[in-house]
This record gives sequence, structure tokens and C-alpha cells, in this order.
Amino acid sequence: SRAEAVGLLMGMEEPDLRELRLGAAFHDIGKLGIPEATLNKRGSLTQEERELLEQHTVIGERILAPVEFLSGVLPLVRHAHERWDGFGYPDGLAGEEIPIGARIIFACDAWDAMTTDRPYRRKMSAADAAKEMQRGAGSQFDPEVVEAVMQVVGPV
Repeated sequence: SRAEAVGLLMGMEEPDLRELRLGAAFHDIGKLGIPEATLNKRGSLTQEERELLEQHTVIGERILAPVEFLSGVLPLVRHAHERWDGFGYPDGLAGEEIPIGARIIFACDAWDAMTTDRPYRRKMSAADAAKEMQRGAGSQFDPEVVEAVMQVVGPV
């Protein structure tokens, strides 16, 4: 997976890589608890819809909590939408307070979101997505993670 490649590039080793792989696979499982109409809405979300959508990280953590072998994945699922600058959710963690695996998942998920078609917009070119990622480095994303993502996705 892209997240695993980024983790390797950043010096992660097993069992952290295993947790990263699982966290990347399960990070959006909480969207099962969000109405499909909200997930697939074409226009802008209302404040209520946005608040509901932002609950998916906590819902995901609750879904996975009973599964003992996933205990190390719970922080990655919960914090996969925290921002480097502290303006993410659900806990407003900032910088290195955010688990490194969650920072990697967040950046890789953003790359995937930008470079694939979505119900609400067409995909971006890799070059435009790279510019967006670099614009978000230091605010939205960990700058070192962005650097690693850029190396993994290759020349754009």
C-alpha cells in the first residue's frame, strides 16, 4: 500500500508497519455509521452534516475496539483526520501529538481523494495534487510525511 511505502521510507518497522497497513485499511470504517446521503452529497455539507461526518473517526474506533488484535490500530483510526496545525478532528491534536501512522494515513488518503473521481468533483492531475499537498505541508499535513508521499508517488 502507499501508506506502507511511506512508512518504510520514514523508517518504520514491524509491528508498526502492520498497524499502519491495518489502520490504512480500516481508517474510514466508521463511515458505516454515517447516512449514505451525507457521504455521497454532491453539494456542500451543512454544518450539521459536517459534524455528523466528523464523528466517523470515533465511530470507527468504537467498531474496532472489541477486536483485541486491532488495539494498536485504534489511535490511527481515531486520529486519521487530525491536522498538523491542530485544526483537525476529533481531538484537535497537533504536530507530533498525532501518531505518525495517523499522519501518514491522512496524507495518503488526501492524495487518493484528490487523484480519484468523487461524486462531488472530478479528479485532479497528479501535478495539481502534488501542489495541493505541498500547499498543505506544515498546516494540514506533517511536512516530512508530505515529502515522503511525494517520493512514493514519483515524479508528477
